[in-house]
Amino acid sequence: MGRSKKKSFSITLILSIIFAVICIIAVWNVKVGDHEKGLQPDYVEPETETMPYESIKPPTEEKTDKIIPEQEKSEIDRVIDSPQVNEEDIEQEVTEAEKVVDATDTELAQTLNSFFKELNCHIGENWVIDVPSIYSLTWIERRLNNILAESGYRIDNSKIYLNDKEILELKFNKMPSKGKIAIIIDDVGRTTRLNTILQEIKLPLNISILPKQRETTSMSTIGKKGGWDVLLHLPMEPKEKSWIDSTFIKVGMDSEEVKERIDDYLKEMSYVQGVNNHMGSLATSDENIMRTVLGIVREKGLYFIDSLTISNSVGEKVAREIGLERFAKRDIFLDNTDEKEYIRSQIDHLVELSIRKGFAIGIGHLRENTLTTIKDYDWNTKGVELVPLSDVL
Repeated sequence: MGRSKKKSFSITLILSIIFAVICIIAVWNVKVGDHEKGLQPDYVEPETETMPYESIKPPTEEKTDKIIPEQEKSEIDRVIDSPQVNEEDIEQEVTEAEKVVDATDTELAQTLNSFFKELNCHIGENWVIDVPSIYSLTWIERRLNNILAESGYRIDNSKIYLNDKEILELKFNKMPSKGKIAIIIDDVGRTTRLNTILQEIKLPLNISILPKQRETTSMSTIGKKGGWDVLLHLPMEPKEKSWIDSTFIKVGMDSEEVKERIDDYLKEMSYVQGVNNHMGSLATSDENIMRTVLGIVREKGLYFIDSLTISNSVGEKVAREIGLERFAKRDIFLDNTDEKEYIRSQIDHLVELSIRKGFAIGIGHLRENTLTTIKDYDWNTKGVELVPLSDVL
């Protein structure tokens, strides 16, 4: 009986152990199977979700044009391309980019106002300029052009350009004149002593420069800057031999020598419109030498003014024969007597002559009394116009 109970206990124990092992194996298989299938637990700790990149513009709106590299875009383009700016920002940026142009225009306006104020010209709306009769428009444009060039501008036929782009048109309202006058200042080039007075004359003049002088070249430049016509004051043989030096054109010279001399003289002056004779009482009365001189003047496209240092000059006769149309004669010497009252009376005579004839030429010399009298003369009450000779020849 005891042995039977003991045997029954052992069987039960063994069965219990087997059952337990089976349970353990079953649980293990479940866990391993689930792991291999990749199943997730019922609860997953939430993670920060990363949104995929999306273009701001839908694909159908993408541009197919070639993209401009950023470094090639203007400042204004970069502002417009930016999605963060509004229209006010863009307008402000455009204004900033245009400041340089505005500043330049302001400078130009100041220059123009200063220039025309000095000449007592009235500036109206839309740049209508009232010009007194005394001033030649050719001279105004020449003189103004030299001033504007310092800032990169130029004026041509009343229009102002910057880098060949027209930016402004001046509308000149020129007061009519009763007659035209060309004043020539002879004997320029020997000295600069009177240059201050000469350059203070804000009037259309013509200066005639002697060749081979210390200031020949510099005075040509000053003449151009002043808007004046520059003439070669050609030394020609006088009857009084004591005045002759190596620069004079003499009677009996062959045409080739005359041409070489004139060519040499013109090279000294980069800005020459015409020629007039210095002295020449003998040479201007000789047809052969005058035919040579006037022929050279015609070939070079210049004009010739006969100073009439002798009454029997053949200049006009030869000019007609050879077809030199740009020829004229002096009407009045202003300063045969170097006194202000005499010079003033000669100017009065010149004004009267221009009104009667329509045009007159007066010749003065580089002397203090001559220059100051011309400068101080009451031109504005006379109703005449002072002109460069190239205006009328």
